[in-house]
Amino acid sequence: MAYRHYRNDRAPKGSSLLLLHGAGVGGELTWESMIPYLTRWETILVPDLKGMGKSHALSGEEEPFTAKSLAEDMSHLLDYLEWQQFDVVGYSLGGLVTLLLNQLNIEKGLPLIKKMALLEPATLDRENLLELQGLRNKYRAASRAIRETGDVELGIAHFMDGVSPNRRKHPVAEKTTKTRLAHRPFGFAFALDSVTDLVDDFVSKPHLRQVMLESTQEVLLFSGGISNKSLILHYDLLEQQLNGWRHVIIAGADHSLPFQKPRQVGQILNEWFVNDN
Repeated sequence: MAYRHYRNDRAPKGSSLLLLHGAGVGGELTWESMIPYLTRWETILVPDLKGMGKSHALSGEEEPFTAKSLAEDMSHLLDYLEWQQFDVVGYSLGGLVTLLLNQLNIEKGLPLIKKMALLEPATLDRENLLELQGLRNKYRAASRAIRETGDVELGIAHFMDGVSPNRRKHPVAEKTTKTRLAHRPFGFAFALDSVTDLVDDFVSKPHLRQVMLESTQEVLLFSGGISNKSLILHYDLLEQQLNGWRHVIIAGADHSLPFQKPRQVGQILNEWFVNDN
């Protein structure tokens, strides 16, 4: 498991932040533009989840994995590094891993993650689970296009049209995103499947998602202003229903908001966590 440490000696002593990236693009590329604006943590940990970045299965081959196993991997890494008290920011798949990691802490008798920030976390993009399952089935088709036909470009195009349907299709940005997602296409495909499999579990046992959400303490939800309206409405509802949850919308951004608005997101994160340590 690959990971990087960043240090800021001007920040409060002992303050630590874990940054978890989304499907397909590793930690360094996801967070490199934002880290200079994250000024309140002495130590920032940026790992690569399995199948992405520089993290690989022990076999050296791309292998399927589950969302829960990604959280278990992260728990093992944190144990190895002896990290116990820390803040977490998770983007997309990394947001889901954050929520599952929090549940693992409960199962292990460890402290809950006191504060977390989630940037368009996977599995929360729709209130209705059947509607969410329908959306995820489109991502399953994108994954199959990559794994079964080898048409990486088509699979990535299907994914991008599903996750950011209202995006401004600037040619340079489009090419950059597709190139990054194609770096390890099978790892990306397995990452998509890991979320879709979990959504299928949520549909058969709806209480599982609710338990996951209600196990949290303080959560800041980010959405892009031009993201799907159903996603934004669901986040508004979560803010109303769950104690300690807050929703902030980043104008002009879509699902790629950590890449599009790193300064703005970083500044909001500094303010959100300011009273944490």
